[in-house]
Amino acid sequence: MKIGKKLLFAAFILTLLAGCAHTSTLQWDKPAEGQVSSEGNRVLWNLTAVNRGMYLFNVIPLWSGYPTRPNRHEYKLAQNMLTRAQMRRMMDVHLDKWGADRVEDVETAISSSGAFSLWIVWRRTMTATGVAVKVKQDSKKISDAAVK
Repeated sequence: MKIGKKLLFAAFILTLLAGCAHTSTLQWDKPAEGQVSSEGNRVLWNLTAVNRGMYLFNVIPLWSGYPTRPNRHEYKLAQNMLTRAQMRRMMDVHLDKWGADRVEDVETAISSSGAFSLWIVWRRTMTATGVAVKVKQDSKKISDAAVK
């Protein structure tokens, strides 16, 4: 029991020292002139979403960035928010503000590092890229009809 408490305390201290500044971020950049998505829709914004978290032994989540409130120092404790679904949610947050209908061409990548803490506490980073698009009216009608 004493070893477990010491290990958790050490993990907590390492987390504070190694990852306090990390959080979820969402960046949007203007597209190239005439840029279209792989489905032929007009691109309004190029998106890059990044979420970071700290994990005990790269398995047990200690904390991670808050995907539905990116670009703030808000965290989720003891929850794994580094999933493709959460990254997708992060990119969907501002669709209304941008005047976009959906996000397309989403690609994700994940990386981990634990060497700084002798592999006790791991820092995991997930990155997703995609494009916010305005769907053509004819393809929107087809997708709406397919849903019904």
